[in-house]
Amino acid sequence: MIPETGTVFDERYKIIKLLGKGGFASTYLCDDLKTNEKVVLKFPDITQLGDPAVYERFKREISIGKIMTHPDLPVAIAYSEGNPPYLVINYVDGKSLDLIIKEKGRFEVNEAIKLISNLLEALQCCHEHGVFHRDIKPENLMLGSDGHLKIIDFGIASIKGAPRVTYRGFSGLMGTPEYMSPEQIKGERGGAKSDIYAVGCVMYHMLAGNPPFTGDNPLTTMYQHMTSDIKPLTSIRNDVKPELWAVIKRSLRRRKEERYNSAAEMISDLKNPDKVDLSWIDKNDPPLASVVSTKKTSWIAIIAAILAVIAIIIVIIIYKK
Repeated sequence: MIPETGTVFDERYKIIKLLGKGGFASTYLCDDLKTNEKVVLKFPDITQLGDPAVYERFKREISIGKIMTHPDLPVAIAYSEGNPPYLVINYVDGKSLDLIIKEKGRFEVNEAIKLISNLLEALQCCHEHGVFHRDIKPENLMLGSDGHLKIIDFGIASIKGAPRVTYRGFSGLMGTPEYMSPEQIKGERGGAKSDIYAVGCVMYHMLAGNPPFTGDNPLTTMYQHMTSDIKPLTSIRNDVKPELWAVIKRSLRRRKEERYNSAAEMISDLKNPDKVDLSWIDKNDPPLASVVSTKKTSWIAIIAAILAVIAIIIVIIIYKK
């Protein structure tokens, strides 16, 4: 069943309009007839119905909603196992950061610092509860009426200690190429430092008007994360000070152990530029793809990685339809 405007689910949730459609799910703005408030219903894509991973992912989103309470984290609050199954999610009255960047272009430096600092505070809350979003990007950030960025769509988020869940027909490689950390591209699960890397990509995008790495296709973009140098923001605009550039450069280190240890640590540097270590600007950040072992097992890993990249390209094609 494809939800249509005016349809009422469980005699409570009335569909108002489609909000967005991705490769795995669609979201709809609804009226909650019981509370007279707006909520969001999230339905799995019809191609995913019957896949046990859909139900596991939905249950995971509910688990995340139960362990976190933060004004900038609109999480799932209910789950229906009906036909079709759906999640009920808190509604955010705001505008997608992706749309704002497209309309506005570059952000003012102080505005970007404030927004990213607030975003990192919400992520610190996630990480302290063992929740890792793994898909931070402008499309998953809403600018609320309170001037804070809200993190939405915990569809591929992971919980510390929980088993890995992969959708039927797709690789375990999850994320968006322009904002994926090198370890995610290599097939690792991703964690707190992957989110910090993604925040660095988003902040660069807000200040430069484009992500730090782009390409003609997802494979090219992911390869750049592994091998290419970032164009300095200080060469793009004069109002970006070296201290801010050093913060962004550290968040975008290819090797996760060289990034900030926590979102809180990055916030501290953003708010205290006089204490920032400027050496991060010129530190060498060697390519990762060039470090390849000659062992037979490594070739197996390389083949697996290539197949994973192909899988994510398919996901992105579906997502853009």
